Amino acid sequence: MADQSYSHGILGRWAVVGHGFNIASIVSSGFVIAAVVTACIRNHRLYNLPSFRLSAWIAACDMVYSACQLCVFENAYMRTLSEIHLRIIHWLMSASTMSFVFMSACVALDVLLITVMRSNHISRRIQPWYEYVSLFLGFVLTHPILYIYKMLQWSSRAQIFHIYDDPTYYKITSWVTKWAWLFAACVFMFAVLVITIHEMCKSSKDLKNQMTYPAHVYSSGDASYMSLGHMSKQKIRLVTLRLMLYPVVPIMTQIWVLSANMTPNCPMWLYVMANLVPATQGMINFLVFAFNPAWDSLRRKWFERMRTSVHASEFSTLKGSSVGSTHLDLEADYDLSRPATLKH
Repeated sequence: MADQSYSHGILGRWAVVGHGFNIASIVSSGFVIAAVVTACIRNHRLYNLPSFRLSAWIAACDMVYSACQLCVFENAYMRTLSEIHLRIIHWLMSASTMSFVFMSACVALDVLLITVMRSNHISRRIQPWYEYVSLFLGFVLTHPILYIYKMLQWSSRAQIFHIYDDPTYYKITSWVTKWAWLFAACVFMFAVLVITIHEMCKSSKDLKNQMTYPAHVYSSGDASYMSLGHMSKQKIRLVTLRLMLYPVVPIMTQIWVLSANMTPNCPMWLYVMANLVPATQGMINFLVFAFNPAWDSLRRKWFERMRTSVHASEFSTLKGSSVGSTHLDLEADYDLSRPATLKH
């Protein structure tokens, strides 16, 4: 009877909700990875766009986290695991979260360098290293979980990893290996968000203020802002703000986890939020990816081709003749080697 009562631990029915969120996040992340791989195969220049390329790696981290959390929400399964398996699951959840946060911070750093500091040359040099540094830091910083504590067991009642060691030692090591880095990254991304919004508001008041075009929109990243009209500058500001949605996601999802771990007596509602909100990362990142500026040109081409195809079909029906199918050439239609030109 006790096993039945605590089949989902203290979360109760909220664990079932978490199952749904995690499954949806895994599916969403899989779609993002498939879309990025397919698009990059069709057009290799897309791989040079940091936010577009990082979307696949972020999705992979979300998928790992959600898969591990599906296990965590099942007490019956977690009780059957050995200590080393529990440590591995704990490590994978921490490492994937840290890597995802660091990659989102890299997008924020790129926007800061290009849009605010106008340091395109620095951005171009460090862009290829974003995902490698993020994954390295995420998995290396958290790897002490595998061996530093005396004992790690699964607590079915509280539905958490219960670590047997000196409380002070655990608190220090957990902050050094994870929470301090997570907190610093979220503060950095929030600061960049505020600075970017301030810069966008300032540039909207002064149309003659020069700003560098974000490199995410095209691969060269060296077009200037000075010859564009009011409407074009407004589009550039919107593109920049859309890119800043990437660092907003970890701020939205991890603030609950940080708050729960910083609160001496965590209330039940905060504990539930700290478990459920991170499970939505894959879904939220999928929505952010759908609004990535890299898709704009392709979306316009698709709509134009669809409209042309519909009109052609209607015309052929009236004429009683058939019209051949329209083939979409991604590389020809979405050439990122040419600077984007915005019409006045």
